[in-house]
Amino acid sequence: MHAVLQQVFDSWSAGLSAAPAEWCQMHPLQDDRLWSAQELIEHLVLTFRSTSRVLSRRLERGRPTADRSTPVQWLLQMIVLSFGHMPRGAPAPSFARPDQLHWPPMQGSALVDLLRQEIDQMDALLDQCRQRFGPQRVATHFMLGPLRPDQWRRFHVVHLRHHLGQLRRLRQAVGQPAEHQAQPART
Repeated sequence: MHAVLQQVFDSWSAGLSAAPAEWCQMHPLQDDRLWSAQELIEHLVLTFRSTSRVLSRRLERGRPTADRSTPVQWLLQMIVLSFGHMPRGAPAPSFARPDQLHWPPMQGSALVDLLRQEIDQMDALLDQCRQRFGPQRVATHFMLGPLRPDQWRRFHVVHLRHHLGQLRRLRQAVGQPAEHQAQPART
């Protein structure tokens, strides 16, 4: 895994690995509209899989995208990629909304393993695209437009950090996972 992805992945791993399955299903403020830790991971897995599909198609075709960025896409690239800001409150695209994979309740370590597998697969495809096509724009992001391999990685780092903030807010709302593992006995 590329070092920039590894660093943010380690933050996810540290915050989620020890969480029991029950905690991973909890919603902030008991509001089902706000994602649980498992739903956050499912969303991330779906975004990594989407990127992997786009990159795989480019590799199969044997050529990078010919798309050019529109002025709006260029502006969004500046906001997200250059400034590292992912707008809060923007709805996830339909292909990346949780509850599509029909996962049973999972503990944090299993979720972290799934996340690592998807990042590793996408990262390997980014390396293949860089080797085959060089530093040019290789594939088109649905919102940001055509991106180079380094820009794809940067997008996913910003996106992971954005959702890491949600995981922190989840911890603040429902408590640390360890608090739910060992409840003190009442006397």
